[in-house]
Amino acid sequence: MPRLPGLGPDSLPARWASGLARKVPPPLRTRVVGSTVGILFGFGVVALLVFVQISSTPTFCGSTCHIMKPYYQSWKHSSHNRIACVECHISPGIGAEARKKFEAMSMVAKYLTGTYGTKPWAEVDDAACLKCHERRLLEGKVNYHGVLFDHTPHLSETRRGLRLRCTSCHSQIVQGTHLTVTSSTCALCHFKNQGVNRGLGQCKRCHQVPDRVTSNEGVAFDHDVVARLDMNCESCHAGVVRGAGDVARERCLSCHNQPERLARFNDKDYLHTWHVTKHKVDCQNCHSQIEHGRLPSHAAASASDAANACVSCHGSGHSPQQDLYSGLGGRGVPRTPSIMFETGVTCQGCHNPEFAATVTRTAAMEPMGPHSQKAGAVSCMSCHGPSYESIYEQWRSGVDERTDALRRQMESTVGAMGLEAPPAWEDARHNYSLVERGRGVHNVNYAYMLLDKAHEQMNTARKARGLSALPRPWKSLGLAAGKCASCHIGIEGQSGRFGELRFPHGPHVVFAQIGCEQCHRPHDQRPKTEVVKFGASGCTSCHHKNVSSASAALCGKCHGDITARTFPSFRGEFSHKGHSEVGLECISCHDLRSGDVHPPRSKCTECHD
Repeated sequence: MPRLPGLGPDSLPARWASGLARKVPPPLRTRVVGSTVGILFGFGVVALLVFVQISSTPTFCGSTCHIMKPYYQSWKHSSHNRIACVECHISPGIGAEARKKFEAMSMVAKYLTGTYGTKPWAEVDDAACLKCHERRLLEGKVNYHGVLFDHTPHLSETRRGLRLRCTSCHSQIVQGTHLTVTSSTCALCHFKNQGVNRGLGQCKRCHQVPDRVTSNEGVAFDHDVVARLDMNCESCHAGVVRGAGDVARERCLSCHNQPERLARFNDKDYLHTWHVTKHKVDCQNCHSQIEHGRLPSHAAASASDAANACVSCHGSGHSPQQDLYSGLGGRGVPRTPSIMFETGVTCQGCHNPEFAATVTRTAAMEPMGPHSQKAGAVSCMSCHGPSYESIYEQWRSGVDERTDALRRQMESTVGAMGLEAPPAWEDARHNYSLVERGRGVHNVNYAYMLLDKAHEQMNTARKARGLSALPRPWKSLGLAAGKCASCHIGIEGQSGRFGELRFPHGPHVVFAQIGCEQCHRPHDQRPKTEVVKFGASGCTSCHHKNVSSASAALCGKCHGDITARTFPSFRGEFSHKGHSEVGLECISCHDLRSGDVHPPRSKCTECHD
C-alpha cells in the first residue's frame, strides 16, 4: 500500500511517537489515550450541538446557501418573520426533529460538495401549524377580502373527496409571498367542472348580498332587490370565472418518468391522495389556473360578448343585435356600448327561459336546433322591479316610432337617389338598417344616435340631389338630461301628474333644457318613496317669475283643468269658471309675489259682501 511522503516508519514523527510510548508506563498510557479520546469526543459533541443550533437559525439558511436566499427574503418580509424556520418545517416530536436535523445536515453536506439540486423541496405538517393556530378551528369564520371563511370544515371534512392540508391553501406559488393564502387554489376547487353559481361555485357560499346601493360604471344598483326578486347573480356578473383548471399530461413529466406512475394519469383519487393529502404539491403545479374576480370594464365587456354565449344556438345570424348591444357598426357615430353591456350583463341575463312566455324556433331546424328565446318587460322587472315595465314600454315604443317615422321619410326620398346614390344615402340606409335589424331596444341610446345620424345623412343626400331638407320627425332629448338618459331616454314624450297638476316632461327637458337633477335626486341618494325632491311650491321658482304677464292662457299651461273643478273655501265651494267668464285674470286674485298662491280673504270682500 503506498504511503505518503515523510510518514514512513523511519520518519521523524514516527520515531518521536515510538520513543514517547516507551517512556510512558502502560497504565498511564491507557489513561492518556482515554482522556484524549474523551476530550476529542466532548469537543465533537459540543461542536455538533453548536453547529445544529447555528444551522437552525434563519440567518444561516439565508446567508450560507444561495439557493435559499429567495425563500429567506420572502420569510423576512412575511407575518412569520419572528418565528424560526425550524418551528414550522420540523413537526412536533423528538423523532421528527432528529429526522429533520439529519436531512438538514445532508443538505449542508450536499451544498459543500456541490451535489445539491437547484429545486429545494420542503413540507409543513398540519401539526406544526396547529401548535399556534389551533384556535382557527374553534373561532368560527374569518374575513378574507370580504369573504367569510370557516377553517373547520375545510380541515376536518373532505372537500370534493379530498383531505386538505393547511398548505393546500397557504402556499408559496407566487415568489415573494411566504405561506400566504393562494386564492387561485380556492377558485380551482370551487369552479372546476362546477359552473358559475352551481354546486360549490354558488355565489352565496362565500359572498353576502350587499345591503347597500353599489355603483359600477356609473350605474347605481340596490342589491336589496336580489333577495326580494330571487335574482340570479350570473345574469349581471359575467366573466367572473375564467379558465378550466385542466391538467396537461406533459406536466407529469416535470417530476416523473416511471412508466408505471404515468400509467395512472386518469386515476384521480390516487393522484390527489399522494399529491394533496400525503404530500404538499401545489395545485397549480399540475392544474392550469382558474381566475375568479371582476374584470376591468373593457375586459368585462369583451367577456360578455354575445357571440360567445349565443352562437351555439343561434349560429352566426345575430351580429346586428350583438353590434347594437356592444355599440359597434354605426357609420359616423362613435362607439356607444349599452351600460348593461359595460357592466357585464350577458344575453342570457334578459333572454332567460324563466322570463319568456314563448320560444320562437326557426322553421327548418331540427328539434334541438337554433331558436330564439324572447325577452320583454319581465326581464327588466326581474332585476329592476315593477316600475321598469313602463320604462321598457317607453323604450320599445320610442324606438318603433322613430324608426317608422324615418322609414316614411326615406321611402319618399329613395326615388330621387337613382342607380348611383350619394355615399351619404348608403350611410343613412346602413345606420337605419342596424337599428331595425338589431332591435333598437338592445341599446336605446345608441339606436337614437344612429337614427339621428341617419336622418342627417339622408338630408345630405337630398341636398346632393337638389331636394330640400326634411324636418326631424321627433323631439331630441338635450344634453341636460345627462346620465339619466341611459335609462329614461324617451321621457321627453311622457307626461305624468305632480300633485294635482299634469306634468309634461317635453317642455322642460327639450325646450327649457332643464337638467333632471334640478327636480330629482340621483337614485342612490333619494328615499325609496320619493319621486321629486320638493313639494308643489318648488315649481313656483321658475313658473311664477314673470307675475306681471300672468294670464289665463299662460297659467293654463299647467292649470288647464282648473275651471273643471271646485275648491273648498271659507265661503263654500269655489268655482274658477264663473270668475274667468266675467273677465277676471289670475293675478286679479292671486298675488304671486308674496310666495303664497292662495288669495287672502280680503280679495274676496273687494267684490263680495
